[in-house]
Formats: sequence, C-alpha cells, structure tokens
Amino acid sequence: MGRSKLDFRAIQYMNLFSKITGARAGNCFNYADFIIFEVPRFMMSRAIGEHGSNIKKLSSIIKRKIKVISKSDDIEEFIQSVIYPINFKKIVLENDELIIFASPQSKAMLIGRGSVKLNELKEILKSHFNIKKLKIL
Repeated sequence: MGRSKLDFRAIQYMNLFSKITGARAGNCFNYADFIIFEVPRFMMSRAIGEHGSNIKKLSSIIKRKIKVISKSDDIEEFIQSVIYPINFKKIVLENDELIIFASPQSKAMLIGRGSVKLNELKEILKSHFNIKKLKIL
C-alpha cells in the first residue's frame, strides 16, 4: 500500500486531530464533503471519543464533516469504509484497473455531479493502492 503525499493543510488537520483525540492519524484526505482520517483499528474508539465527542469537537473547529476509518490493506474493506453508506455489489481488480459493480442508484452516488466523487476516489486509490484506472459499472 502506498502513501499519499500530504499537503500543508492535511498535516495541520492531522496535528489537530492528534491533539484533540490523542490518537495518531496515519493519513488524511478529502472525499465528498468529508475529511477522512485513517487510524489503526485499535485506536478507533479513542479517536471517535465517547458518544462521538472528539469528532463533534473537531468538526466544529474546522467546520467540515469528519469521518474516521480504520487503516486497512484490503482494498475492498478500504473502499467500503470511504464510501459508506453507499454500497456496491462487488469489486474486480485486474492489473492496475479497478472495476466497481454497483446498483444504478449507488453508481450515480459514487460518480457524483460532474464526476467529482469519481475523480476524488480515483486519486485516493491511486495514492493508496497504485490503481491507474477506475470504472464504475
């Protein structure tokens, strides 16, 4: 699994996340309207806080929606965490091309208006798993 390049803003978000939650984020990226923090599985409860208190506090400070996912080397589990609550039927990985099979409604939500979500997901998968092409069928 690759490591994405972090810009200055992402590093600031990760430092703030660590300060508020006491959990160290391994990565931080944008998807849809969310800033997603990737943390080790054993740190999930600490990162979220009691009744989501850490997430609510962080969200109010940076004025963006926050999502915390567990770090995973399994591409299917990773994608499901990122796109949740959208579901897909299956994933096929051939060489460096990934095909996501989804229902028509899920497909529309995965692509997004003007293919914004599709392009964001492509960039995330390129940096994490070196996926060159992404198709949603």
